[in-house]
Amino acid sequence: MEKTESNKSVHCFPYKVGDIEKSLKVLSDILFVKIVLADEGEIKEIHVVTKESANPKKITRDIESFLLAKYNIQIDYRKISIAQVKEGEMQGEGLAPEEDAEFSPRLKFSNIKLSTIGNCLEVLVQLEANKRVYEGKILGKNWGQNQEYLVAKAALEGISSYLEGSIFFQVEEIKKINLGNKELAVVSIILINSQGKENLVGSAVVSNNDFNSAVVKAILQATNRRISLKSN
Repeated sequence: MEKTESNKSVHCFPYKVGDIEKSLKVLSDILFVKIVLADEGEIKEIHVVTKESANPKKITRDIESFLLAKYNIQIDYRKISIAQVKEGEMQGEGLAPEEDAEFSPRLKFSNIKLSTIGNCLEVLVQLEANKRVYEGKILGKNWGQNQEYLVAKAALEGISSYLEGSIFFQVEEIKKINLGNKELAVVSIILINSQGKENLVGSAVVSNNDFNSAVVKAILQATNRRISLKSN
């Protein structure tokens, strides 16, 4: 009996995702772009962080027009997700009113501790909800940008502890961007549960040159709304 080759085709995205993300950043009011590809080699999601003053509908139309004109890519507007940096955040104000409630269902940043052990770094992140503290602890190599990824992983471990292991997360990317005279920490993470995977993006202002704390707060901004829904 003759063996026949599989007819399964391999799809390949014809452009470098990083080049498209960089190109989109030249559009007005866009601060951060993350493109997620589907297994078939098509754009599955586009996550965008913009200034609060930006018009989301205009940003969406601009992205659609730009991709079509420059790359001949036609994108469904429903694949474009836009998060905006609030004015209160830029002024260094605290959490939103509902997050300040005594018994908020959302997690709040409590504390972070970094300890050097030989050539490794131990990161302990403490989160708080309903007057209870949830901890995430990670130990890893202490070099370069690995520190911020350890901080992110520790924060996500704390969130997983709060959720009792019902949801898991992966760190995808961490960026520091400038907006006026402010610095922002922007994180892209993947939420994993029984229903599949979901890409989340969050941002937070860097206060007092404390980038690590800003990374934790950005992760909480990305996950808190999903946590409140998933934990009910």
